[in-house]
Amino acid sequence: MTALESLSERIVNYLAAERAALEAIMIQESSRALHEEFILAEGGSLPDRQGRLERIRAVGARAWLRHLAAALQAEWAGAPEGMQGKLELWIARGGARLEALELEEQAALERDGISGDVDADRRRVTLGSYVQLFAEGVGEIASPDGRSGPEFGREINTIMRRESAQRRTVEKASFEAWAGSPMEGVLEEARITAAPPEPDIIRMLEAAGVWSYIRTLCLALGEALEPPGPAPAGL
Repeated sequence: MTALESLSERIVNYLAAERAALEAIMIQESSRALHEEFILAEGGSLPDRQGRLERIRAVGARAWLRHLAAALQAEWAGAPEGMQGKLELWIARGGARLEALELEEQAALERDGISGDVDADRRRVTLGSYVQLFAEGVGEIASPDGRSGPEFGREINTIMRRESAQRRTVEKASFEAWAGSPMEGVLEEARITAAPPEPDIIRMLEAAGVWSYIRTLCLALGEALEPPGPAPAGL
């Protein structure tokens, strides 16, 4: 780390350096989701394709946000003691608030216009809602510069929407790096054949979507928590 690194850069570097911690969290979240699925199966309810996709999406979102909570605790000077654990509990117990945020995000999607890619639209609703839930938790727990949970959540949401084009660029680049195939080609083939992509491709699409939201959230947190000051004289 250097003195010139921004908060968003420090957070991203932490996320990369502590990849083993993320993998451990992923195992925990996957086990939790599998347990929930067993409970549903015992009650005679088996998830369909959409249900399984939603679980994959939620596992990725919760795991990355827990990892991000650790990064924020480590890299943000204004983080209060114990914020990481409190943020993890906020996400784990935020089901009711998450449902409300999903309704808001769905309404925003409909105002903006659906894309025609059902899975992509559902990713936007779910991941956008998780991001705002996390941001509200930061505001509620840390009250940065006196901002409340809802106030900080709205600020982060505004930045995320402003950076939506860049987020999509990150998503596309990540998918193509992992899959070795153009994202548009994969989606067009699925549209023409009316058949879902192969499971490995679906997992890559979901992972790229989650990472794009996390990467953009890092940028938004850096801007909202440590806005850049004036340039030094003479530069």
